[in-house]
Amino acid sequence: MELEIIRAIQSISNPFLDILFQVFTMFGEELILISIITTIYWAYDKKFGEYVAYSSLTSLLFNNAVKDIFKMKRPIGEEGIRTLRAETATGYSFPSGHSQGAASFYGSIAIYFRKRIIYILATIIIFLVGISRLYLGVHYPKDVVVGIIFGLIIAIITYKLFNSVNNRNLLYVITFLCFIPALIFAQSPDFIKGMGTYLGFVLGVIVEKRYVNFSVEGSLINKVLRVVIGIAILLVIKSGLKLIFPNELIFHFIRYTIVTFVGIGVYPAIFKKLKI
Repeated sequence: MELEIIRAIQSISNPFLDILFQVFTMFGEELILISIITTIYWAYDKKFGEYVAYSSLTSLLFNNAVKDIFKMKRPIGEEGIRTLRAETATGYSFPSGHSQGAASFYGSIAIYFRKRIIYILATIIIFLVGISRLYLGVHYPKDVVVGIIFGLIIAIITYKLFNSVNNRNLLYVITFLCFIPALIFAQSPDFIKGMGTYLGFVLGVIVEKRYVNFSVEGSLINKVLRVVIGIAILLVIKSGLKLIFPNELIFHFIRYTIVTFVGIGVYPAIFKKLKI
């Protein structure tokens, strides 16, 4: 039945929709989400950016841990299923990482602001990301539905924890430690990368609060430069380390730890020093 749903959605496919749904799915991908998080954190509201990062990274780890428990195959290769943008379909199928990531990310933004228009926009984006995964033939409907549910639940839980726990550094450390037992069964590259990203976030926040304590204030031009230069630096570091490091899990972990740590704890010290 799930394959029939995918086939029904794909029955309306045409070149225009192919492009459109590939654009929709990008709103649940790493480059877009990280770019928005860093923009918020570096140039808009540090506390808000910290919460969205906490929610999104917790959701990422949970998603990949669950994937490694169920190890469900994707619909790729099934009869009558056409797959587009297959390079975004890493790891197992259930639950959908794009759908859950979009739900936790845009859901956390809506929960933080509590404004009707933002709730509406978040709902639309989450729906479009989810439906795009079916149109592109990389997920089953249950993957998308469960992913969205998990993402929204995590956004709500992390919001309550973020606002009720006084020592947020300790909260981040405890959350990270809760996922360490999952290494017994969750050893996929995506989970290991997620663990590295989360560790880099924890270390970066601790260092920033203790030694940097930057302000997001500045002129619009300075903020734009801050974001553009920062994202460029992170992309160069990530790509450069990928070329240098062997393709092994431990080096995936180290690479993602370094990149996130630089973005959260090191780069702010640089733009604070340069006064941009």
